[in-house]
Amino acid sequence: MKKILLITILILSFNNLKAQKSVEKQLITAVKFETDKIILNDELAYNYSRKGNEFLISQIDGKELIKGTISSDENGKFSSVITFFQIGKEFTNEKIIGRNDLIFALCENNVIKENFEIDEVKLLAFFEKYNKLK
Repeated sequence: MKKILLITILILSFNNLKAQKSVEKQLITAVKFETDKIILNDELAYNYSRKGNEFLISQIDGKELIKGTISSDENGKFSSVITFFQIGKEFTNEKIIGRNDLIFALCENNVIKENFEIDEVKLLAFFEKYNKLK
């Protein structure tokens, strides 16, 4: 009888722990890049422009959201410094270099809402987790 009770308690504890760790559903599940556009969930989400080693992501109305500068060292290794105008902070991470890496990372972390606005709370959490600039 004690074994059955112990097993039941363990199963209930495991199920409770599993429910607490449920992963938030990803909001943006389709990403497409065109020369001057970023399309999310099959809708035009942002404008994109690039001049030399710099890129700019802006809202459809032209409001600037994100600016990035990509550089390479003498070994050909690329890096970038990305500025988020909404919070006035710069970001760098060796695995998130350009537009594509950045948009995929923001979508995976639900920083971009379904209406394509940037969730400031989640953006700050994204910075805490991934930003290598101190």
